Amino acid sequence: MNNIDGVILAAGQSSRMGVANKVQSLLAGRSLLDHVCAKLEPQVDRLIINGQPAICGENAVADIIEGAKGPLVGLYSALISEQLSAAEFLMMVPCDGPFMPDNLVAELYREIQLADADIACVRYQGIAQPTFSLWHKRVTPAVEQALLVKKQGGFKPLLEDLNSCFFNWPEQAVNPFFNINTADDLAEAERLLCL
Repeated sequence: MNNIDGVILAAGQSSRMGVANKVQSLLAGRSLLDHVCAKLEPQVDRLIINGQPAICGENAVADIIEGAKGPLVGLYSALISEQLSAAEFLMMVPCDGPFMPDNLVAELYREIQLADADIACVRYQGIAQPTFSLWHKRVTPAVEQALLVKKQGGFKPLLEDLNSCFFNWPEQAVNPFFNINTADDLAEAERLLCL
């Protein structure tokens, strides 16, 4: 899709998974990162991964602020990365969401355009899913302020402070925003793939 870059957040601690880096955890014989890349790459112009280059490859952008807690540092690191194109928007997804819809970017792009918003975020079953969101790159200074000055680590304050819109994703048999955070979640994802 023209005018949209993508970032996969893959720099988290993986502490609940009990592994060093969950992006390498296998689901149906492929890494979680491979699953998410295959879903997001066709939907964006340029794809980067926020994670350790030694693990995530040459398209990886490490966290710009070591020791920062929360996913906001991953978004910020991507927004200021020289690996991005001149696209106006950045689609962000987590590395542990292998069931992401094939039309996610198109739906959020339509929503952000209609609302002339800064951020378009998915809402599924009434719950906001901020790690599945589309950000206008003009928000970079606000993200920097939240991270460096206010010392925030999550997305909720920015979703409240900036012009945000929400897309209510229709309910499906398999939750397309299912996150794999534990070994039990990984086993459940294997089961869901068979449905």
